[in-house]
Amino acid sequence: MKIQIPTKLPLLDLIRYLKDIGWSIAEHPNDKLIVFRGPLNDFGKPLEIAIPKNDEYQDYNSRVQDALRIIGILNGKGIQEIVNEILLTSHDVFKVRILDTGDYTNSIPLPYATNSLRNIKDLFVYGACSEQVSLPYFDKPLQVGINHAHLCRFGHTFEGSFGLAIRSPIINDYIQIEMFEERAALPFERKVMERIIRGIELLNQSVKADNGDILVNSYDVAFNSRMCESLLELSANKLIRIGLDIEWSPKFEVSDDIKGKNGWILSEASYKVLEYAAEELNKIEPYNETVVGNIVTLHSNKNPMSDEDFLRQATIKHEIDGKKVLIKLDLDKKNYAIAYEAHGKGVPIKASGILFKKGNTWRMIDVTGVSILKNE
Repeated sequence: MKIQIPTKLPLLDLIRYLKDIGWSIAEHPNDKLIVFRGPLNDFGKPLEIAIPKNDEYQDYNSRVQDALRIIGILNGKGIQEIVNEILLTSHDVFKVRILDTGDYTNSIPLPYATNSLRNIKDLFVYGACSEQVSLPYFDKPLQVGINHAHLCRFGHTFEGSFGLAIRSPIINDYIQIEMFEERAALPFERKVMERIIRGIELLNQSVKADNGDILVNSYDVAFNSRMCESLLELSANKLIRIGLDIEWSPKFEVSDDIKGKNGWILSEASYKVLEYAAEELNKIEPYNETVVGNIVTLHSNKNPMSDEDFLRQATIKHEIDGKKVLIKLDLDKKNYAIAYEAHGKGVPIKASGILFKKGNTWRMIDVTGVSILKNE
């Protein structure tokens, strides 16, 4: 098998990988080198690996190749396997395979390649937007989405019809990874990737059930309309089948609902669902509102009182146009605690935010100003 080694392995990823497998940094008089000490050799002395301190040094690649060979021998692994492990140290890898390439197995037309990269970029841009504010659609990208796309890297192409890889960071500052691991919290960058993969899996479920509303009704945790459109446009007018795969960094656990899910193929049935979902999500009109009502249910997938940054949910009964409706509120830890207290006392709350309706379901996001009201 051909070994696919990037032109230059990221230095930070390599350093972290060596630390993860038990090598430690040792003091060295040459300030242009980072020296790692590992297991003892046959003479009872620790083995050493020297890596240039700057990946722009002329001997960086050759030194890294030497290090890979040593690690491979010690751990009984091939160089390709080690390279893959290093690349997953600080990134998730999203793979896109163009399955219908016509007469050219390993190439695609240049205009299609340009559009493909733009559409894949939009998938990540608007995925980050929804992770910041879970709206059904966006007129234009939020700055958080633009920033996130700049962090992602375009990887090497690979064989198998025509494939390309996007390396998405699991965190935008590698130094802070330990902080997230200690708190067992998912960083924003991993949440964006999980949203994308969850959307693909729900798309697959929608196709199997012949029910596009499965995808539409999950926009709070999966695709917004722009994400649907980006995959739809990737199909080149629904003519090209697309294969999608994910390789997760082992640094964080994958959420249970998508753990073990992989190897999707988008075809004509998938594009019909995406087209339907994009149209339906674009019809939803959010507006600012203040609602009042008693708590009916409280819900959280994790410990609601933990410091982790995720949304908890409360459902209240509120009157709109003379009718009693149930409204799902997305709450942070502080506002969830207020809702919990009100529920215990059996008193109503007041909340302000962005309200919208899909089908028979009302939902409020960006909830602020939650307060307890006294029963009159």
